[in-house]
Amino acid sequence: MKIAVWGAGKFGRYIIEQLRWNDSVEIRCVIDSNAVSGQKVCGLDVVCPDTFLQNYVEDTECVLVAFMEGLSVFQQLEDMGIERYGFVNKSVFRYKMKLGADIWQDYNILWNDEKELCLPRLETLETNVVDFCNMNCKGCSHFSNIFHKGDFVPYEVFERDIKQLSDKVFIQQFNLLGGEVFCSENLTDYIKCLRKYMPKTAIELVTNGMLIPRQSNEVMKTIQQEQVTVSITEYPPVTKVKDKIIGKLEEYHIYYGFRPVVETFSKNIDLSGKNEPFLAQSRCWESQCQFLREGKIYKCPFSALGNVFFEYYSIPLSFDEGVDIYDCGLNWKEYADNVRAMPIEQCKYCGAEERFCWEISNNPQKEEWMVKE
Repeated sequence: MKIAVWGAGKFGRYIIEQLRWNDSVEIRCVIDSNAVSGQKVCGLDVVCPDTFLQNYVEDTECVLVAFMEGLSVFQQLEDMGIERYGFVNKSVFRYKMKLGADIWQDYNILWNDEKELCLPRLETLETNVVDFCNMNCKGCSHFSNIFHKGDFVPYEVFERDIKQLSDKVFIQQFNLLGGEVFCSENLTDYIKCLRKYMPKTAIELVTNGMLIPRQSNEVMKTIQQEQVTVSITEYPPVTKVKDKIIGKLEEYHIYYGFRPVVETFSKNIDLSGKNEPFLAQSRCWESQCQFLREGKIYKCPFSALGNVFFEYYSIPLSFDEGVDIYDCGLNWKEYADNVRAMPIEQCKYCGAEERFCWEISNNPQKEEWMVKE
């Protein structure tokens, strides 16, 4: 099979090196929109899309797209008249996964004739599996330390929402978190539900990792068999048991990654409501964290969970935001295209962040989340 790889960066080179071991694949060239004359990657010619059409397309069976924002060239490939092309999931590069011998059947490649690409596309969506946590970080952006132990989203609600979404939008990556995701007693059910309805979505567990060493064989095998990755936020207590966490994950051949050690947290809730929304969005790292909560998608965790904070501390404020995923009149393409670019009314309550040293807070005060007005 003769193919071209679109992507001359590190991701593309990683895929090229893998495919060179595949006797059924011959790489004709590398495509890159910013290609310069005479450029080569891994000994292969790097060409712009127009040059590919002029010199390579007739002798190429498919194009394999391998860069972090690969789906951004979906329309361009269609306009070029390419009959067969596939997008490599960015988790492959992020977690150094191996492609299968038969790339046509590889679950980490989304081909252009699959139904998911007929739907509007949402880059990332996340949701809490449970709302409480085993660590209770001061200033937790999900307010985990003011939820009651045992609070969780009922599985029936979760399944209904996932089924609805699977018919309306293709979600490239779905993050399950909390609270602490491994506090869930039914984690395997949530994972299997996601994989059932969203077979081509990358599923990731976001965790502090502390509970991983004590997980059952059933949980670990489900994570491995359903091709779920694990992203571990390394807080100071996590470092002490890091070897045990790694040992457990590698025992089951699970792909994982550690984020840098967390030394500080931040707070930014400004009850004055006087912040300029576009400015607030530009400096808010959670503005790209679209959040599913009981039938609605929210711009960020604060817009989804802020009312819990207000009620807990008797603050006379409430949010009524979120896009109803069951609204028959919802234009999913318009929503998916604009959700990351446009601020919401609640952005007025996000001020400039103030950083503080990370610590556990089991008796939290409202000031742990609030900046001075």
